[in-house]
Amino acid sequence: MRTIVLSLTCGAALLLALGCGSPSATNNSNSTANSNISTRTATETSSLPPVSTAHGENSTGVPSAASTGSAAKPGIDTAALDAKIEKAEAKAKAAGATQADKTTVAAALIQRGNLYRDAGQPVLYKFALGDYRRALRYQPGNEEAREKMNEIVSIYQSMGRPVPENGNDP
Repeated sequence: MRTIVLSLTCGAALLLALGCGSPSATNNSNSTANSNISTRTATETSSLPPVSTAHGENSTGVPSAASTGSAAKPGIDTAALDAKIEKAEAKAKAAGATQADKTTVAAALIQRGNLYRDAGQPVLYKFALGDYRRALRYQPGNEEAREKMNEIVSIYQSMGRPVPENGNDP
């Protein structure tokens, strides 16, 4: 609330300051200020990542990952963990895979699940739940995965919402 009031106060003071002066001075300073703002904005925003819109496109008009059916999650970059899990799963599913290979996959799945769980975005809980369930397939005795899976299930149940099926696939 204070931030909004402070912003409005500063904006009003700025408008008042720009309006109080000779017309020629105001016009010159406004044109200079506007050109500086547009130059600065273009320079500063060119290094920023594209902003997602409600229409499934980023600010460049390119379809976002969510609109193309990609596994991207809102606000979370899991590309490195995704690659790590994919590589570890391939090794764990290969002939002659050891328990250590399965433990590696489980650990990577738990790591990504923790990232989703701890992101502060409840919409990501279903993805964490799926990762914990998958980790338990590779390492059934993993207590961390079991406890966190149960925690998320109980959150859904306490809210009276259906528990997602993520991770239950064969």
